[in-house]
Amino acid sequence: MAQSRKVTTQQRGRALPRNNSRRMPLFFIILALVILVGIGAIVFLVNQRPKSNVAVVPFTPRAINVPTGTTPEGFAFMGKADAPVTVIEYGDFQCPSCGVFATQQEAVFTQRYVDSGQVRFIYHDFPLPQHANAVNAAAAARAAGEQRKFWQMHELLFARQRLWSESTNVVPLLQSYADALGLDRTAFDQALSSNKFVPVLEAARQQSEQRGVNATPTFEVNGKLVDAGTLEAAVQAALQGK
Repeated sequence: MAQSRKVTTQQRGRALPRNNSRRMPLFFIILALVILVGIGAIVFLVNQRPKSNVAVVPFTPRAINVPTGTTPEGFAFMGKADAPVTVIEYGDFQCPSCGVFATQQEAVFTQRYVDSGQVRFIYHDFPLPQHANAVNAAAAARAAGEQRKFWQMHELLFARQRLWSESTNVVPLLQSYADALGLDRTAFDQALSSNKFVPVLEAARQQSEQRGVNATPTFEVNGKLVDAGTLEAAVQAALQGK
């Protein structure tokens, strides 16, 4: 009987390694599943990141030394609220003449009149129907404006107007501009893809026409419509109270 119990004890002692050997494959299976799940999660997160197939070209916008924001009507402005003269530009980002003003005259005009506190400058969207990318560009500027970089996008769009204006797939270019300005791409992409600015921009176009604007760029100086060639003279006259 003693021998029988001894054998039984020994057999029971040998049972543990046999059970452990059965559990080891299960351990490795669970480990493998955990690793696969982890890899899958990483791949998912990487794929969720906004992508653009256009190379990002660095851009350094001009420094803005005055208050900026949006009017109650939703138009971007720069300059002091109590400036004696208000200038409104009715502009189209795809308009070549608007591009000429933005790249050749605006910096000097801003430094002379806006930075000095004499003018509050407002950009009023007037996307012309014949310009296929004008609405998308204006929407990109407004999306940047939601991140307080309207004027930086405004400058970039006009600086590279020739590149994007004739594009048949402009959105990737606009996304690369958002990256160049360091915008939150997820928020920027959502603002563009939602098309929430489309009806707002159409309303702005209709308002421009109702105001009597029939070309871009047109400027309104304290309520008087003028063109780019007479803008500075009109501002000087307004400052002198004429």
